[in-house]
Amino acid sequence: MKDIYQLPLFKDFDGYSPKYHFFKNSFFGKIHDSLPWDDLVACLPEERSGRGAPCWFGAKGMFALMFLKTYLNISDRQLLERYNTDWALQYFCGKVLAENEQIKDMTIMTRIRA
Repeated sequence: MKDIYQLPLFKDFDGYSPKYHFFKNSFFGKIHDSLPWDDLVACLPEERSGRGAPCWFGAKGMFALMFLKTYLNISDRQLLERYNTDWALQYFCGKVLAENEQIKDMTIMTRIRA
């Protein structure tokens, strides 16, 4: 048995990180949990594949981005800039970026709307 003092203070538990736990208890987490995601995703057309298709997000992530853009009342560029640095928005959309990863394609929102 490990000595309790050797265990890390913040350890991922069953895939849940401290950031995720914080997100689930935040305002955005509460909004996320209140939305009927399955019903909303069913309203979107089938996911496209091939050239020009949004490759970063599935249907739920695309809807989440559209929701955030309207809710935050910001431009496409501002949304993506904030997304790249705000892990709460990343959890909201279901796509958490690696530390050195960023979405640089500023046309992604146009393609998602299309």
